[in-house]
Amino acid sequence: MSGRYKVTTNYIRNLIIEHFKDDKSIRTIGKLVKVSHSTVFAILKRWKLRGTVENALKSGAPHKLTPRNRSFIMHKIKKSPRLSIVKVTTELEKRFALKVNPETVIRVIRWYVRVRYIRYYGYNSRVARGKFFVNERTRNIRVDFAKSMVDKDISLWESVIFVNESKFNIYGSDGRITVCREKNQ
Repeated sequence: MSGRYKVTTNYIRNLIIEHFKDDKSIRTIGKLVKVSHSTVFAILKRWKLRGTVENALKSGAPHKLTPRNRSFIMHKIKKSPRLSIVKVTTELEKRFALKVNPETVIRVIRWYVRVRYIRYYGYNSRVARGKFFVNERTRNIRVDFAKSMVDKDISLWESVIFVNESKFNIYGSDGRITVCREKNQ
C-alpha cells in the first residue's frame, strides 16, 4: 500500500524555487509545475526555514529489526506461545546473527497485538509456563510413601487402580474426594 500523499522530487522542488526567485506567484508556479498551490506554499516555507529542499533526516536510531525478523519472532510465538522470550532472543541471534535485548522482542509482540489486531490470540499477556512446584514437605511425604510401598505385596498393586499417584491414599479417600478405587466395587 502506498503512502497518503505523492512525494515531489527534488528536481520539481528546485524548479519551484527558481520560479519563486523569478517573482512568480504561488498559484502561477503551481500551474506551471502541475502541483497544487498548497504544495508550492509548503515547499517554499520549508526552503525559507531550512535553506534547502532536501528531506530532513529522521530523528532517532534506525530500526534494529527488519520486517523479516519481526515475522520470524511472531512465527515462533504463534507456533508455541509458551516459549520464553529469552529463547526467542537466542534463536534470533543464531539465525540472523542479530543481538537484541529480550525487551525488544516483547515490544515486537506488543506492536503486532496493537497494529495487526491479533488480540484473539492473546499474545499481549502470553501463557505462563506450566511449571509445577513441589515443596520440601510434599517431596518428603512422597519419598516416605514410595519407601513404604517397596515391601508391599504385588496383590495390592493389582487390586487398586490409581487415579493420580501423587494423591494416592490406601484407605480410599482423603475426606474430600475419592482418589483411588478398588476393582471389586
